[in-house]
Amino acid sequence: GLLERFSVKKPFTVLVAVIAIIALGLVSLVKLKMDLLPEISLPYMIIIATYPGADPQKVESLVTDPIENSLGTVNGVKNVNSTSSANYCLVQLEFEDGTDLDSAIVKVSGQLNQLKDSLPEEVGTPTIMEISMDMIANMYIAVEREGYDIYQLTDFVDSDVIPQLSRQEGVASISTIGMVDKSVVVSLNDKKID
Repeated sequence: GLLERFSVKKPFTVLVAVIAIIALGLVSLVKLKMDLLPEISLPYMIIIATYPGADPQKVESLVTDPIENSLGTVNGVKNVNSTSSANYCLVQLEFEDGTDLDSAIVKVSGQLNQLKDSLPEEVGTPTIMEISMDMIANMYIAVEREGYDIYQLTDFVDSDVIPQLSRQEGVASISTIGMVDKSVVVSLNDKKID
């Protein structure tokens, strides 16, 4: 055929072409990024706030509602959904398609900082989580134990649940949200000190 005749007449040209194709193939292979789960930006964000010792009604009125009202005004927010439970609340923000979520996180964080002073003193700093494809490699577990208050539950998670989970195959790291430590505040009487 034509290809065979050309190869015989111009062996050097064919050799250079073959080397060029192999070189291009190797460069492409080296530069090729293998990713079974490509990075996709999902227009969702979750805010978790803890309120130790509060029942769902108290959490809703004193924490969830103020957070919803504050974050609902953030530019690009399409829907706000929330769940109020004993000791914590979860607020989900859905953004309009095309919203820059990096910029949105900054705005959400700013709104929460402004809101912090009006929330009950016991409410911890709310945690902001951006929903992404990377989270498929994560597992979220809520721990509850009948008869335990938030302090006993914290001790139980810290001493029993986390060590047990960390020994399981495939677990790289464990982080917690909503753990509460007891602290003692000592106020001295200035008059008696004098």
